Amino acid sequence: MDSPDSITVEAIQFNPTLDVEAAARVFARNGRVRLADVLEAESAARLRGSLSAEVPWRLAYNEGEKSIFVGGADLDNLGERAQRELLQKVLSRAQHQFQYLFRSYPMVSTYVQGEDPGLFLHYVFEWLNDSRTLAVMRRITGIDALLKANAQATLYRPGHFLNQHDDSGYPEQHRRVAYVLNMTRGWRAEWGGQLQFLSADGEVEEVWMPRFNSLALFRVPTPHIVSYVAPFATQPRYAITGWLCDA
Repeated sequence: MDSPDSITVEAIQFNPTLDVEAAARVFARNGRVRLADVLEAESAARLRGSLSAEVPWRLAYNEGEKSIFVGGADLDNLGERAQRELLQKVLSRAQHQFQYLFRSYPMVSTYVQGEDPGLFLHYVFEWLNDSRTLAVMRRITGIDALLKANAQATLYRPGHFLNQHDDSGYPEQHRRVAYVLNMTRGWRAEWGGQLQFLSADGEVEEVWMPRFNSLALFRVPTPHIVSYVAPFATQPRYAITGWLCDA
């Protein structure tokens, strides 16, 4: 892992050929847009390498409105029986309420608390909140009030999912736009794990595959899910996700 002095926010760069104005037109028309090849190649490769080799992942799930994070060592200490019971409780709740299950690295709290010094994701978090990055996001979304980004890294494996929600219900966070920076290679449609946008009556309106080095932006609230990852999926689904906020 690189030392803190060997990396700066400049290690992350947008692809210089990114057509921001075209993206802005699509976002204005549809309330969402997906940008391909959003980072320059070296930045994308470095981020993908960090997600696959450096990140100390935690199991993330919810109990109602409470978010739970379980570190690798704590998860191992539960033992197989307790892990199976935990999974059954999660799946049972998923039948009738909002529920999620995936691996996560909470980028905001770990950055603020100084955990895992030198981790590349800390520089990614700084880049997301850099004035130049936010200026690009304002141009694409047309929302001049965007002031900051929050973030988490996510890793979906077989059995992971994110049930229907629209990212509203948290007024204290001032969410305006959701984003997903995909870092997944070689994903196949039959594996699930797709970002699906839903209509008001629950019909699937549009499906976006998790393509490597693509950025999804969509207004809050927008009903959506990440579909269940099939047991036979052989690749990890990596992403940086969060919200652009106006306060």
